[in-house]
Order: sequence, then C-alpha cells, then structure tokens
Amino acid sequence: MQRRSSSGFGYLLLGFSMLTKPGVKRFVLIPLVINVALFAVLFFFAGHYFGDFVGWLDHKLPTWLHWLNWILWPLFVLSVLFVLAYFFVIVANIISAPFNSFLAEKVEWIEAGHKPNPDDTMTDALKDIPRVLSRELAKLKYYLPRVVVLLILFLIPGINLVATVLWFVFGCWSMCMQYLDYPMDNHKVSLVLMRKAMRQQLSLSLSFGCAVVIVLMIPVLNFLVIPAAVIGATLMWLDYRHQWLGDSASAHSTDQIEPVS
Repeated sequence: MQRRSSSGFGYLLLGFSMLTKPGVKRFVLIPLVINVALFAVLFFFAGHYFGDFVGWLDHKLPTWLHWLNWILWPLFVLSVLFVLAYFFVIVANIISAPFNSFLAEKVEWIEAGHKPNPDDTMTDALKDIPRVLSRELAKLKYYLPRVVVLLILFLIPGINLVATVLWFVFGCWSMCMQYLDYPMDNHKVSLVLMRKAMRQQLSLSLSFGCAVVIVLMIPVLNFLVIPAAVIGATLMWLDYRHQWLGDSASAHSTDQIEPVS
C-alpha cells in the first residue's frame, strides 16, 4: 500500500492541509477554541513570571559556569517555554479528548471509507466519554514520573544541559503518543501495544512528535497544532496499522483489541 508520507513531519503537514476540508471543519472548531484559550493563559503567566524565574536561575548558576551564559540562557529560555507549552498541551488534550476522538473518527471515515465502530450511535459515543477521559489519566500516570525526574535534573546546574536534550526527546516521544492514541483508542488498542508499535517505527514516531514540538513554538500555528496533529496521527495510523498490529488489524474497522492498563 502506498503511504501518504515517509516522515512524521509530512504527516503533520497533511494534518494542517485537511483542517479546512469539508466534513472536518466542524470537528476542528472546539479543540481549536480550547487551545486558543489555554495558550492565552500560558502567555499571560509567562509574561508575568518569566523575569522572576530568569533572575532566580542567574542567582543559582555557579560562578565557574558564568562564562557559558551566552549558551546557557538560550537553552534555559527554550527549555522553560517548552516545559510550559508541554504542560498546557497536556491540559488541553485532557479537556478536548472526546472531541479529538470524534475528529480522528471523522478523518478515518473520510480517508478510509469506514468508521472505527460503525454500529455505535451518538448515545454510545457519549457513554464512552468517561472511558476516554480515564485513558487520558492513564497517559498522565505514564508521563508524570518521567517528567518529575526530568524536572529534578533540569534544576541541577551543569546536568541541566543534558536534561534539556532529554526533555526534547521525551517531548517528541510523548507528543506522538498523545496524538496517535486518538485513532488507536477508537479501535481499542491498548497503551502498551501502542508504545510497542511506536518503537517499531521509532524514527517515524520521533519525527512526528518533533514536528509537533516545533510547531508549538511558532505563534499562530501553535493554536492549530492540536487538531492538525490529531488528523496527521490518524493518517499515520491508517498507513501503518497493518505493519504495527499484524493480523490484529483488519481491513475494516471491526478490529477490537482489548485495552491493557
């Protein structure tokens, strides 16, 4: 089967290109509004408290590292912005999770000609919202211990240079996991199996997550990144699901793979 792209960057671009496609636009609106509102809050707090944080870091920086200021400050600024954006995106995804699932389902219907769960009614979809939200909390349980370790490393002078790189790599991994989960969860693929599939295509997974992280730093485009990433991840799922799941992925949307906690 011919794939739509060979890289994660390409899939995110395809996601942006479909934002205004007929049948998709109305599913994009609610995640977009949520994202704009939360980023407005992010910029408000960043503008008020970032100067204080920079002063605190300057006081904590050892004297023997002062000559590296011109290198360290850009890294600190980028790291802090990334950490803030990362946490706000997690919050945005928890709030908009049911709408993101509907968007992934609609994209699959348009692109593949079938729905993940064709027999489900709107009532069934509404009843499934608590399970979708619990899935978001399960991902949060996966993220938080790793985030805490990285935050501790980030606050240790000298080691925080390495922590910056680790933050970026983990951010790429977790952003791919976050958005690939919507189409996979529509097919009841477990989080464990999803992470295994991501490792099988590690460069694809990291490049998709990297694309999301980069766009998060770009004004205006970052407002659109959540719905674009949901669409891009759904297209990636449609192209790679047979390779990821083998015989478990059928040609239709009737595959039901039991979730594993």
